[in-house]
Amino acid sequence: MHPDQDPMTGFKTLELAFSHGFRMRRVSFTNDIFYVKDKGIYNNRYTYARLDGLKVQQIVVLDENQPLKGLPCFCLFYGTLEELRGQRNTVPFIEQILEQFKKDLPRRYKEFYIESLIEADNDASLAIAAKLFGKPSHDGADERSGIPTKIWQEKFIR
Repeated sequence: MHPDQDPMTGFKTLELAFSHGFRMRRVSFTNDIFYVKDKGIYNNRYTYARLDGLKVQQIVVLDENQPLKGLPCFCLFYGTLEELRGQRNTVPFIEQILEQFKKDLPRRYKEFYIESLIEADNDASLAIAAKLFGKPSHDGADERSGIPTKIWQEKFIR
């Protein structure tokens, strides 16, 4: 996995930004989930983090990618702090964030895709994606590394 795609890089980047005064907005009706919208690789990027103070516990990033089948497409990246893994809280967190994401998108996004590319040897992330989306849409390969992947492409309607 390229370091820019590794959720742990996102943890470190956020915590470094926090040390320099950066702050995220709290998601309404939550105590520990925060959000920022900025520019990603192609377009908008939505970053959600569960924080304990300024320590990242979990992260979900939805990075707007090239359109898929004529609809907007967002690549899904997620991670959970290592000591919190195995406690069955990653899938519910991602589901909660996907619901929030639908609310945070501009109204013009009535239909869109969420795409998740998981390296074929990343058993934990493959299991999470399967719980979220079922069977993969197809196999592929990471553009940067050439490593085999499983790809989920799920259409969402608001």
